[in-house]
Parts: sequence; C-alpha cells; structure tokens
Amino acid sequence: MQVASMNPVAVSADSVPQNVIDTELKTAEQKTREELVQKAVDAALTKAGINPAHVDSEAHIESNQSKGWITAEQAEQAREIIKTVSAEKAANLPEQMVANIAKGRLQKFFKEQTLEEQGYQMGDGKTAVKDVVKAADAEAKILTFKRLSLAD
Repeated sequence: MQVASMNPVAVSADSVPQNVIDTELKTAEQKTREELVQKAVDAALTKAGINPAHVDSEAHIESNQSKGWITAEQAEQAREIIKTVSAEKAANLPEQMVANIAKGRLQKFFKEQTLEEQGYQMGDGKTAVKDVVKAADAEAKILTFKRLSLAD
C-alpha cells in the first residue's frame, strides 16, 4: 500500500511563519502572471495558425524551422506575436484576478503543507486531519507533531 507523502511545515495555517506565507504568495502571484501571459500568447499563435508547441522557445523555433515544420515567415511572425502579446498582456493583467488566483494557490499550499488540512491517511485520505480529530473529541487540539519514517 502506497501512502501519500505527508511532510507538513506546520500544524495549521495560523502557525505557518509569515515569511513562508509571503514567499508562497509572491511565488503564486508570479506563476499566475506567467501562466496568464502564456495562455494569451498561445491563443494568439493558434489564431495565427501557428502551433504554440513549435515556437515555445528560440531553440524550438530554430529546430522546427530546420525540420520544415514551420517556415521562416511563420518563425518571424511567431517571434513578433510572442513579443507583442506578452508585453500587452503583462501590462493589462487584472490585479484582482491575479490576487484571487494567488490566494487560491496559497490555500492549496496550506492544504498540502499543514498537518490539520492534510487528508487523514488512515481513512479515506480525503477527510482533513482536523475533522478526524474534531470527530474524536470536539475539544482536542493538535499542539505539535513529530514525523517518523520507517523507510530510509
């Protein structure tokens, strides 16, 4: 039986150090921005009839052009689309949308990295540890934990 990896950094979201939260939120915002820009670029490339997978890096552009998968004109058009759409989208990202997506990513981080939010592995794996503890004793609180491993 394989058990999902559990390696929490804290007991609960409230006990995660603020510097960790700040770093995760900053990373989530950056990743969100990059993904939104990439989606816009891919859509523009597709609309222009260029497969985004053929032009996802300069090395791919050169390689795919030498293989005859894209023409020199398509390669140049792709470079221009990537440059202009990236700049336009990055300049016009709705900040509230980026913040909301980043907050969702932070919540996912808490679910994966805090003991109470993780799925209880002795049960169905979907019920949070805090819910299992509450069901056993409504007054019980997890104050600390120690991680043990039977494997090296």
